[in-house]
Amino acid sequence: MGFFKKSSKDPDSVDVESLQASLEEHRARTQSLIHVCKSLLFFLKDFPLDISEIETDGFRKILDDVSAHVEQEQPGAVIEAVFGAAKLPIARFIEKEKAYLLEKEKELKNIIELLRSALTDFMGETQTFNSRIYEQNVRMEAITQLDDIRKIKESLQTEVANMKRTIQEKQETDSKRIETLSREVVSLKSNLEEAQAAASLDALTGAYNRLSFDTKIQWCIEKNAVIREPLSLLMCDLDDFKKINDSYGHITGDRVLKGFVLECKGFFRNNDFIARFGGEEFAILLPGMPLKKALKRGKELCNSLASKQYLIDASKPDQKLAFTVSIGVSELKKDDTVASFIDRADKALYRAKRSGKNQAVSEKDM
Repeated sequence: MGFFKKSSKDPDSVDVESLQASLEEHRARTQSLIHVCKSLLFFLKDFPLDISEIETDGFRKILDDVSAHVEQEQPGAVIEAVFGAAKLPIARFIEKEKAYLLEKEKELKNIIELLRSALTDFMGETQTFNSRIYEQNVRMEAITQLDDIRKIKESLQTEVANMKRTIQEKQETDSKRIETLSREVVSLKSNLEEAQAAASLDALTGAYNRLSFDTKIQWCIEKNAVIREPLSLLMCDLDDFKKINDSYGHITGDRVLKGFVLECKGFFRNNDFIARFGGEEFAILLPGMPLKKALKRGKELCNSLASKQYLIDASKPDQKLAFTVSIGVSELKKDDTVASFIDRADKALYRAKRSGKNQAVSEKDM
């Protein structure tokens, strides 16, 4: 019995090309769904308020775990199991945040009620003041009915004095109230600023601290996976900083660190992120800036610092100190992690150090 090729009309035959096209379509659709899921998980993670009381960090870690399983394209049963385990903690967090916001709304209503009560008291005082002024106006009107000029003069003097005293008392009362409220507002603002600074800033230099940097760079990388835009990193290390400490003392060394951050704040944009990475090393994130432009900015910073001298002691104008910085520059790539992004900038920084310091080196120079 011979072998014969099946006809294309045979219902049992397989259209390989159609199958491949169908597989490609399903593969593309799967990739799109993965991207959508990752994007939604990122937006969901970025949506909650950063409040330790409701354990926002724990909620974000749960979403990170789900996102990692989705990104690894694990079997549906595995993803379903991971998400199934995460659903209850996610729901509990949402309820916790709702309860927190409702509590804060209640507190806000109480504050509004206090303000309303204070305003009512103020209006009551104003009505009393207006009533006293009105009574004095009535008495002054009655004075016009007097025939004796001497009595008119004496009565007017008395009423004018009373009116002045009434107005002065009102002004003093209002001034004290405003002063008290102003002190309270200033105190609340100061406490809030101190709390925020303690949580996110380096106490010595005023730059963002390492924890803030770790959070920021992770957020930037996740955002970049959803919304592509250039992101560059400068890793900066002050040259021969140990010699500065040994020669001039640690107090002067601390002032050098502060001076560097102050220079950076005046040099970079408001949305650039300046952080103390550790010791005399600083990290600067430049959102929206490609590698070439970031390298140029790094070189400009090196030149700017190298051209300046700083007073060591205001009482000794002859004693001046100069310092320089070495910089490594990298740009975020599509598949970068936090570690790989920083590592390339670090390697470029070491290259700058080995090549003579006081310069900026790009990852491309490696």
